[in-house]
Parts: sequence; C-alpha cells; structure tokens
Amino acid sequence: MDRVTFDEIISILAMHERPDLIAEMKELEKKIVDADYVPTHPRRDSLSDSEGSATEESIEFEIDDDGYYSLK
Repeated sequence: MDRVTFDEIISILAMHERPDLIAEMKELEKKIVDADYVPTHPRRDSLSDSEGSATEESIEFEIDDDGYYSLK
C-alpha cells in the first residue's frame, strides 16, 4: 500500500472517531506501507468538475398525492 492511501484511511478513521482502529493501523504501518510503491494508474478525482453532474434542470421527478418525490 502506498503512503497516500494509508494516510487517507487514517483520515477517514479519525473523521469517524475510531482511535482504536487508528492505533491498530499505526501498529501495522511498517508492514503494510511500501515506500517504493509507485501506482501504475493515477487516481481520478471522484468529484471532478470536468465530468458532468446532474443539475436540477436535468432531473425528472413526479410528486405523488402524499407529497413524496420519485424519479422518472
């Protein structure tokens, strides 16, 4: 595992207030982090502005008699 991925996992565990799992990951850090690892495929930003996203105008929905929304 590369350092960036390891740090992301630690960050997510901290965000969810899991110090127990952070401590376990820190114990395994030397075994699972490979300093020489170079990813062959660069990461894509999952929230990229260059890719399209739904806008209110492009979403079609219906409102039933009870006021619930449903997509078409």
